[in-house]
Amino acid sequence: MDNSFVLEFDDVDIYQEQNLVLSKVDFKLAPAETCYIIGKSGSGKTSFLKTIYGSIPLVSGKATVAGFELNGLDPKQIPFLRRKLGMVFQDFILFEDWSVGKNLMYILEATGWKDRGQMTARVLQVLEMVGLNGYEKKPVTSLSGGEQQRVVIARSLLNNPPIIIADEPTGNLDPDTSDEILYLLNRLSREFGTSIIIATHDYRLIQKFPARVYKCEGGRITEIG
Repeated sequence: MDNSFVLEFDDVDIYQEQNLVLSKVDFKLAPAETCYIIGKSGSGKTSFLKTIYGSIPLVSGKATVAGFELNGLDPKQIPFLRRKLGMVFQDFILFEDWSVGKNLMYILEATGWKDRGQMTARVLQVLEMVGLNGYEKKPVTSLSGGEQQRVVIARSLLNNPPIIIADEPTGNLDPDTSDEILYLLNRLSREFGTSIIIATHDYRLIQKFPARVYKCEGGRITEIG
């Protein structure tokens, strides 16, 4: 496998239980590259993403993600793999009774940070990165949908991952807010060298923020021009 890619799949078959969902997947993602995954519901987009973050085990072919070989990956290694991946979903999955800062501190605690001073500094740093200076004490319920999604992106950045996986990140947002979130993801990619995979149904975004596009269809994933 080639070290010049942060993510590489070579002739991979992806199964959901006994069912073959995608066959002979060849896919590469370079550092600081953004790409889109499109396809109808049930076409295999989510199964592909789940394979990347270790929720679906690899049974055939070869794949590396952020330096981890997925073939025969020890389940004990999956939490370490996931620290290299920032996850952004359509449903924000924030603790709504908590403040923004507490939501972020919780992730740092869960991923083994110990020094409170460093943790506080990192929370303030990622909030600044996503344009939410001064939001650490605000209750999550007081934020707009776009602000909540920015908190989710801040959360995904806490451990400085080389890859962000965004699964329908604008699915619950209006077009203007969706554009803001895509501007933000593009800026993070440029400024911090983060590679980003965006699964989306929103073709308007692809026209507005062009990048390589892969389509899941008929059990295959192929790059489209």
